[in-house]
Amino acid sequence: MQHVNLSFNIQAPEINFSTAQLFVEVGPTGFLLSILDEANCFKAVVIYTIDLGLPQQEISEKLRTILITEVLLQKQYLKSHIFWSFTESILVPAELSNNDRNINMLNLVFGDGNTGINKTDFLINQNLQNTYRIPRDIFEIFYTHLPSATQTHINTKLVSRDFSNDNHLYTIFYNNSINILLCKEGVLQICQNFLYYNLDQAAFNLLNVCKGFDVDPNTVTLHVNGMIDAQSGLYEAIYKYFLNIKFDTLPKEFTYYKAIEDLPPHFFSHLFSLATCA
Repeated sequence: MQHVNLSFNIQAPEINFSTAQLFVEVGPTGFLLSILDEANCFKAVVIYTIDLGLPQQEISEKLRTILITEVLLQKQYLKSHIFWSFTESILVPAELSNNDRNINMLNLVFGDGNTGINKTDFLINQNLQNTYRIPRDIFEIFYTHLPSATQTHINTKLVSRDFSNDNHLYTIFYNNSINILLCKEGVLQICQNFLYYNLDQAAFNLLNVCKGFDVDPNTVTLHVNGMIDAQSGLYEAIYKYFLNIKFDTLPKEFTYYKAIEDLPPHFFSHLFSLATCA
């Protein structure tokens, strides 16, 4: 039985890798990569999905195999970027952040059974520290294969956006996980990745975030990115509770290989938006 599956493999026939940028996102249920050429055109998207509940050692070995065998990862790029999307991530006011406190907070929220590499991103405009943990073996695998890549957590990118007034719930759907960011009346409330095992649990995670921050689901605009289709059972489960749903579009800063444009734009919109901060 396959536990890591190739879901999308879109590549333009000709790519000048030496002048292109590689963007990689790695998380508990997925491994995504895209390639942006020197003309600001996205020429490739490859997505691998990881089954939920797979032992950490097996995930590491599967990722190691992909890094060795995926042709696009054997090329030399002008620049490479890694965005981590693992669940263990906490936003902390800068004045309360230091190395010991960050480790203690991660252990308090997520437990101390999982050892890993602790990292911190500083968000200057928000005066926040995003402190997060990456499984050690996965960090070492990617550091060995992409030693010169810049590294940050996807939540650092997500909370750096400009927030409009009113209530907005920004989501990225992966295979059995959701990244959820809640903005209440123009103020950031939470940005966190949640795992789910069934459709009802996916909807519950969204409702629970709203309830925890006293936001009525009827008043919130739900922004959708990632692996969710308007005809799917997952969408139907969410639509029962959220009537104002908007599918995100492709970032206008870039152009796209035609085969990418032929698919629903929200499938990859968040992945491409990572390039706006590179």
